[in-house]
Amino acid sequence: MSKKRTAALGAGVLSALVVGGIAFAPTAVAAPEDSAYALAADGLVNITKVPHVIGEGKDHLVHTDLPSAANRILHAGVFNSAVEQGYAKASTTDVELGLPGVPAIAVGLVTAECDDLTGSTSVADLRIGGQEIALDQIGPNTEIIPDALQGIARITLNKQTANDDGSLTVSALSVDLLDGTQTVDLSTATCTEKPEAPEEPEEPTAPQKPSEQPSAPPSDDDGDNGGDDGDDGGELPGSTPDERGKAPVPVPQPGHLDVTG
Repeated sequence: MSKKRTAALGAGVLSALVVGGIAFAPTAVAAPEDSAYALAADGLVNITKVPHVIGEGKDHLVHTDLPSAANRILHAGVFNSAVEQGYAKASTTDVELGLPGVPAIAVGLVTAECDDLTGSTSVADLRIGGQEIALDQIGPNTEIIPDALQGIARITLNKQTANDDGSLTVSALSVDLLDGTQTVDLSTATCTEKPEAPEEPEEPTAPQKPSEQPSAPPSDDDGDNGGDDGDDGGELPGSTPDERGKAPVPVPQPGHLDVTG
């Protein structure tokens, strides 16, 4: 078959699929979600995630035996889960984990916290087969295999996994029995990146008023320079008495008289 006929046939098949309602739509990718749970188990014994919180909220369980009191593999005093946008936290207190054929694992407090794609874990009073396990700072994916668990199980503390959707999952304590035959996760938190805080709009500033020149103070000068009747304050000759208090001698003033006749 020629290349032209092959291309034409392929185009015809694609057109028929589209017309018939069969289209090759891109695979939808689920948006990442914040979540938390205190316990989950998978394998010979399955325990669904409890208490499981997704998106936003809080939940807890008190004095729990799972799966049941008679056949329990785990006892816990309190389970806590809390989630909000970009943040998740899970904690378990007074834990006793008894898997078949494995020395008992006990821990006082197990906490996983995930905040804006940064994970952290705290584990207090960890004992395996009655022996206390000393823990200092717990780095990501710290694996311990005490002598009592050699060849049977391994424990990973502060287990951190970068997920394909961009979120981060942190498990405080993860037990793997016989290479995945049974797994138990205590205190697991998954968080996404926190959205950036919106910028606050700037308050408009009032326009500045043009500066006004100060007006000159009103003048007390009435135009006569302080004189009386426009004489500029000068005294005419013969208007004041002499030193002895006598009337002044009249002083002739030049003048002009009109002569008529």
